[in-house]
Amino acid sequence: MTDQVSPLVDGEQPVDTNKLLQSLIELFSEQELRDLCFELRLDYENLEGSAKKDKARELINYFFRRRRLNVLITVFREHRPHITLEELLLKEGEIDLSSTIIGLPTTLPSSPKDQSNTMLVSKSFVTLLRLLTRPDMRAAVVAFQTDFQAASSQIDQMNDFKLAHDLFQELENRYFLIQNDERRLPADDMAWDSIAINEPELQGKISDLRMVTQRPTFATDEARWMTQLDKVSESIRVGVEQFDLDELKRGTNLLYRVLNRTPSRINAQLVSTATALRLDALEQAMQTININLSASDLGLESVVEEIANGVAALGGLDERLTVLVKEHNAWQEIDDELRRVEASLNQSVDELDDAWFDLEPMARDLTAGQSADWATELNDVVDKLDEALREKVVVTVRRLFRRFQSQIRRRFRQVDLELLTLCQDLQRVGESLDLLLRQFEK
Repeated sequence: MTDQVSPLVDGEQPVDTNKLLQSLIELFSEQELRDLCFELRLDYENLEGSAKKDKARELINYFFRRRRLNVLITVFREHRPHITLEELLLKEGEIDLSSTIIGLPTTLPSSPKDQSNTMLVSKSFVTLLRLLTRPDMRAAVVAFQTDFQAASSQIDQMNDFKLAHDLFQELENRYFLIQNDERRLPADDMAWDSIAINEPELQGKISDLRMVTQRPTFATDEARWMTQLDKVSESIRVGVEQFDLDELKRGTNLLYRVLNRTPSRINAQLVSTATALRLDALEQAMQTININLSASDLGLESVVEEIANGVAALGGLDERLTVLVKEHNAWQEIDDELRRVEASLNQSVDELDDAWFDLEPMARDLTAGQSADWATELNDVVDKLDEALREKVVVTVRRLFRRFQSQIRRRFRQVDLELLTLCQDLQRVGESLDLLLRQFEK
């Protein structure tokens, strides 16, 4: 092997996963593929499938889902340096058939600003990667290996939680399709045909979730929901194969309970991990390295500038992440309070009347300084609900509460989406960190 293989730096031109798959199948024996997995710290036996081509497909899938495909490509080319990077890229005019090979993860629209910051940070880490080839600079970079490793691990955990979040969303979509058809039974026997079409897709999502739970991110006691999903899978399979409506209902009812609890818990774990992500420590490490470079007087002005850009971008990402986590937690707190009130609203508005002492200022705080339409609309319904509560017009109170709750949840979903998007964008930083950390071990 050689240490001179350059990684895919920017990743702007997509890799053709069909070409990568064929290369793995044709250029590696099964034992060599095992060795490749060992170097990548993966258990070959844990990859789904029995044939070499199935293992190779799942290997690509593993890194694609975690947005670490450049790590796989770098190690691949260290083992097969005669394969150029250009041979693996998707050429202009070619169709990306990767979706026929692997299940692609859900992608979210990136904020241009966040995307720019992650690109700058990624490039600064690639610059550090090049510095490692200089003995006089290597020590200055390796000194912060612990900081880099901690950030890489936390970003990877965030991606695991986001991946589970996305899969649960797709699973919920399949649940609704099957449930709608289930309601037609037993009157409309043709509903079984529609259910039979959607059932394999539902089983596929459960299988994908089963793979996710094998990650260290999910401790055994935190993944008990997978045992329940296995029961769901079996009940729905038997129900469809035997046209057993009772068994089908048993599966969909259990699935409803899982969907009603687990995604919110996973979301909370993602937010907790994002809160613990110390981008400021990473920023300080990069800043210290750059100060050392500036003082070295070795003609590294362009390198210093590129790393300085990465430091500034890290600061921007850290600020954005802090704001989103804080806002997400505030919306979560008010949503939890609304759920508590909602449970008793049909019987009495007394609970809401008591809770309004806290709910009203919480809502005002969330709209303070905001000029967007959502804030104006929320303030308007808060004013009206406050008045209705004072006048004790029960019918109006209930109607306005529903509007208030709807607007709260709509904005909460938007903030949640923005946080998920940033977590997705941070995977680019995590990939660059992983490439850097690999070089520390050489």
